[in-house]
Amino acid sequence: MQAELLKWLRDIDEKSAADLISVCSVDLIYVDTLFELVGDRMTELMDAQIGVPGKYYKKLSKDFKAEVKTIEEQTMEVATAIGMHIRQINWQPKIDEETEMKTKVSIVTRQAIFDEITLNNISWSGRLEEPDFLNRLFDLSKLPSTDSRYNNAYDDIHKHRIMNYDWEDDWVFTDRRFNLLHCDEEILLKFLLLTINPVSRTDEEGVNQLIEIYNKHLVPIGLEVYEKSKIAGKPIFGFRSPDLVEAKKDEAIEKQRKIALVIGCNEYEFAGHLSNPLNDANDMKKNLSDLGFDVMHIENPSLKEMKIEIDNFGTELGKYDVGLFYFAGHGVQVHGLNYLIPVDANLKNERTVEYDCVRVDRVLSHMEASKTDVNLLILDACRNNPFERSWGRSAAQRGLAVMEAPKGSLIGYSTSPGNTASDGEGKNGLYTGCLVEEIKGVNVSVTQLFQKVRKAVMEKSKEEQIPWESTSLTSDFYFNKK
Repeated sequence: MQAELLKWLRDIDEKSAADLISVCSVDLIYVDTLFELVGDRMTELMDAQIGVPGKYYKKLSKDFKAEVKTIEEQTMEVATAIGMHIRQINWQPKIDEETEMKTKVSIVTRQAIFDEITLNNISWSGRLEEPDFLNRLFDLSKLPSTDSRYNNAYDDIHKHRIMNYDWEDDWVFTDRRFNLLHCDEEILLKFLLLTINPVSRTDEEGVNQLIEIYNKHLVPIGLEVYEKSKIAGKPIFGFRSPDLVEAKKDEAIEKQRKIALVIGCNEYEFAGHLSNPLNDANDMKKNLSDLGFDVMHIENPSLKEMKIEIDNFGTELGKYDVGLFYFAGHGVQVHGLNYLIPVDANLKNERTVEYDCVRVDRVLSHMEASKTDVNLLILDACRNNPFERSWGRSAAQRGLAVMEAPKGSLIGYSTSPGNTASDGEGKNGLYTGCLVEEIKGVNVSVTQLFQKVRKAVMEKSKEEQIPWESTSLTSDFYFNKK
């Protein structure tokens, strides 16, 4: 298939696509046979697996978009021309020549693998008869026989392993016709993969035993077995370099879709003016935009406007992998519940909080429902309650209450539970000022980031303000992964 595709691309003058496919491998995996309703014509349904060298694989989504599109389109055309139908095309990293040179499987390693197979009494051919197994890798009709009565290897092997059974079980590892101890690495790896292919082995325990043996000896030299696809629900395995696994992880991080809602409130109609929240919100907006977030932003919203914007944010969340909510302004806790105070709130007593403010749970409920991978809620809202004096004895408490972070989320508070935060002496509040200084740190996980912020705030406040987090993150998140 690769040869036909390469010639096709050159014939239609797609030189750059041809250059790319020339360094790749193209494997077809049988899925099913399709029968026409009229007539007796049959078409094989296949999956195409394109293996890409690591140095190209890392650039596929950026530098080779046009070539990838062309190759996929023309692969379908070539398949149709030769009587097949491609169901799907998967691009996978493969070991490139440079990696192969570094990870050459030595004779010692090969012998160790073969010895373990033999000592554990594992049938290398599985449920296939040995000549049929080998015929999938070699053309046995063209290989010589070691028995003068036969003129090809297939009949020879069938006689001595199926009929007479007078060869040792490990005969194939030393047979010079296959030369598994000295053959090209590609042939060796294909042999090992066929031993765990569902065509030859279906018992999960046996497959896992062989994978354990292979990885035990190959991982130290830079190769590992991994599941690259499925056929009829059964896993198909391949070999890859662990370095490429990290490359794929990094690529996934780069492709994360991220959205943020940033709210800043400083012009309160009934609670006076705050110096820093708009500066804080604008600096967060800029930094998050620079870090690849799609940022929704609102300044000094009324109760109605704040609710609408939060609900719009909740609607958008489902389209993203990462969600972040940031609020700078006044907040209050009543009966252990946290509320964000909009600029038009006139809180004459704590009973009006429920009606004139927005519960933080409104944001959390959207985050839970969205099923995003990572959710971050950052509240620089632990300032003094501006309505406290008019309430007299009330159920309100200082600062904000600790909330339980839903699965996959982190809640950051500008100070510890029940305490109030400094509004800062400069352009920014103390907490957000430290956050924007640290947020662009390269390869700093989100938990490490908040540790750095906490340390900086404590140092600048002489430990009077201690930022706090509640987290149930299930994976690492990096604002600036390189």
